Amino acid sequence: MSGDFLPRAADSAARNVAAWKERFRPENEPGGTSGVAFLPGEAAGCGVIAEIKMKSPSAGELMGGKDPVKLLGEYESGGAQAVSVVVEEHFFGGSPELFMEITSNTTLPVLWKDFVVDEFQVELAARLGASAILLIESLLSGSDLGIMIQRCRARGLRPLVEVHGEAALKRALNSGADLVGVNNRNLRTLEVDLEMSERLAGQIGDGIAAVAESGMKTAEDVARIARLGYRAVLIGEALVTSDSAVPGLRAMVEAGKKR
Repeated sequence: MSGDFLPRAADSAARNVAAWKERFRPENEPGGTSGVAFLPGEAAGCGVIAEIKMKSPSAGELMGGKDPVKLLGEYESGGAQAVSVVVEEHFFGGSPELFMEITSNTTLPVLWKDFVVDEFQVELAARLGASAILLIESLLSGSDLGIMIQRCRARGLRPLVEVHGEAALKRALNSGADLVGVNNRNLRTLEVDLEMSERLAGQIGDGIAAVAESGMKTAEDVARIARLGYRAVLIGEALVTSDSAVPGLRAMVEAGKKR
């Protein structure tokens, strides 16, 4: 996909919000946040966040007709520490309904993965049982990033602030992030640089948990990330497109225990 992807994703997110405000009204929704801690600090090693993603702008359809709940069961059997669900509708084929299907079928903490441009997305994620929510640093300008971090926490969600590059990392930390996601994929070009996680590892600092995102496919990749001190890796397409996610996921989980 040519051109700058990120503003198109933001525009799609804004259209999603307008539709979701009609589809999801507070009086019709259950619950609140799951109350399950997302990546608690006392856990050892580098855990695996296993992602449910229906399609992607770079790879097209991913699931091949596989039932998302069946894939969730494979993630649980394989030892995933948490689950990520991509809810963006146009480019990624997700939805809040998909998110509800996952949260209603697991006790694992679930990350709402979206292009957050509106506080309503935070509110809806909390109402539908999320434990955490992705915030993309480059989508929230000025003081908006810090404000959104605080709003997530007020709703009982742990914000995972995604960055790509040194300046983005510095801004996320200055805005109050205590959990950062280093995305090896440039969301403007969709190109992957697997060395991004390595370059930023030494700049994250004590007391900040970090997640490596995009491009990891093997247990060896996870072991390398674990040695860099990351708290978790987020694995999507390598698991989604496998015949069975269990063997590969188990190998990744074991690799993450060996710092």
